[in-house]
Amino acid sequence: MVLPLILSALAAITLYHVVASYRRLMRNIALAKSSGLPVVVSPVHVYSVLWLATYYMWLPLLQRLPTSWKGVWLDILDPEWAHRLGHSPFKKLGSDVFITASPSRLTAFVADAEVITQITTRRNDFPKPLEMYSRLDIYGNNLVATEGSDWRKHRKLTAPSFGERNNQLVFTETLHNTRSLLRLWNGPDGLQSKTLQDAATDTMRWALYIISRAGFNVRVNWAHEEEEEDLGESANSDAIHMGSHVPPGHEMSYREALSELLHNIMWTQIGPPEYLRKSPFKIHRTVGTAVVEWGKYMDTIYETKKNQVASGHGMAGMDLFQALIRGSGILDEKQTSIKKSDLLGNAFVLMLAGHETTANALHFSLIFLAMNWQSQKRLQDGVDKVIQGRPIEEWKYEEDFPKLFNGIPAAVMNETLRLLQPIINIPKSTAPGRPQQFTMGGQQYTMPGGTHIFLCAAVHRNPKYWPAPAKENSENGQRDPDRFRPERWLIDEKPTESFSDIDYDDEDLRGPSGEDTSSHLFKPVKGSYIPFSDGYRSCIGRRFAQVELLAAFAVIFTHFSVELAVDEWATDEEIERMEMGGKQREAVWRKAADSADWLLKKKTASIITLQLRGYSIPIRLVRRGEERFRFDY
Repeated sequence: MVLPLILSALAAITLYHVVASYRRLMRNIALAKSSGLPVVVSPVHVYSVLWLATYYMWLPLLQRLPTSWKGVWLDILDPEWAHRLGHSPFKKLGSDVFITASPSRLTAFVADAEVITQITTRRNDFPKPLEMYSRLDIYGNNLVATEGSDWRKHRKLTAPSFGERNNQLVFTETLHNTRSLLRLWNGPDGLQSKTLQDAATDTMRWALYIISRAGFNVRVNWAHEEEEEDLGESANSDAIHMGSHVPPGHEMSYREALSELLHNIMWTQIGPPEYLRKSPFKIHRTVGTAVVEWGKYMDTIYETKKNQVASGHGMAGMDLFQALIRGSGILDEKQTSIKKSDLLGNAFVLMLAGHETTANALHFSLIFLAMNWQSQKRLQDGVDKVIQGRPIEEWKYEEDFPKLFNGIPAAVMNETLRLLQPIINIPKSTAPGRPQQFTMGGQQYTMPGGTHIFLCAAVHRNPKYWPAPAKENSENGQRDPDRFRPERWLIDEKPTESFSDIDYDDEDLRGPSGEDTSSHLFKPVKGSYIPFSDGYRSCIGRRFAQVELLAAFAVIFTHFSVELAVDEWATDEEIERMEMGGKQREAVWRKAADSADWLLKKKTASIITLQLRGYSIPIRLVRRGEERFRFDY
């Protein structure tokens, strides 16, 4: 008697939820249709926590549905569809903006430059959905996780830190750490060419160590540096040196705490660190400890720098954190609303945002160049033209960076960020009950209130903005916008369109001025190139990242070439017996290139930024002139 009652109750509850879900779906469909945009009906909200945790189980099953049942709705159930499919879903729908309606939410995807520009310049009409950024408040409120008047406060607080003095420090530190990276990869003499199975881990350390020094004046020593007597030209600087040792009062080294926290930040959402440290799972305990440990390191650094600023010594500091403290007015707490947690919160997000994106960009650039020999050779020629054989000690930011930024090195950087944008869907929203009008192609549309809007990386592969050369449409079945072709950024004459910075309503909000792309290169339509976002909320650290990448290119490609490792298909001895440039070598290289291309398209995924997850593409650095794979394409 009891069992039938229980089953009846469960059935009634299930039926109630099904009916309620259906009603919500019908309501959302009607609301989406009122926009005038194409509407895709989806059974789930693709970015819900439940779907993100389980989609890899359901998608293979759904792919078995009859062809007649499939459509764009299935394409976009893959959270990474914007990267994997590019512009094709928009092409199928005949519109560069569309809305998905699921039972729980309306979501809009935008790959139209005109609409993107409207959204990014109307920051009050299209705010960030702050609920997506709660995980970044670990140490305090910050620039990334705030809107409105709070955002203005944090923007004013952080903007002055990003100036030319800091860019000089970034340039110097990048030269140092890139040389250290090369010693790790190829030995002190640069002659130990070996297969790098997981270069991504090393480029992540490289970026961490640069941001640590330029951000906090903390020099993190590489493991192999700790074994060397000479730590480099800046070993005797005023930087705080950190390595693998664990100082008294700590459970982790600075290097370990920082790496564990940044690489596993998603686990911080489970609960506060005191609960994570009691979890039965080791990864949770490790992350909980890292949160506490890095907080303790930051407290120490904060007090040190606060005392330096108070004594006047801080006036010479070039690192971001010291500039942040100096400009905050926190020395006189009665005269400012800025709190210590505001400084620590911003310091953390600058560290987070400033390492993973640049590390990925360097890693992916190396892979793309290994797959495209002619572009790599052109990059080397461009670097040679700027450096002109000068020793690295003579390189200067104010002289060399502008030249790198105006030529093929910047073209390689731009093209990598075009194809592998760090954040493939930049989130915006409309407030509930506040629909917003916008125009596209001369027609007016309405974005419903309560809609999550994603500025989609597919705009980077929209043929409307990225036309193919006159005599070329595709290569190996790839459309030109989907290809790595840095030469698309090179032009014979200086473009007539001059750079126009954001017209800020408050000069204190400005931050670093300057182009996302050089005025000496191809100038994309505004809104069509957004690796650093655009408008008021554009990345405050974009020049920081550009300096890192271009300085690294100069150091690496002055003396080295990068190539795909082919160990899986042939030994070094077998390669040596093959004719240089012959069909056998080409066949082996093609296998490695096809594998790399497949992994880049199919096995990249996002937690914070887009990167290879659980897979790697082996590469090698070889001395220039000793390349094993040189082809005329």
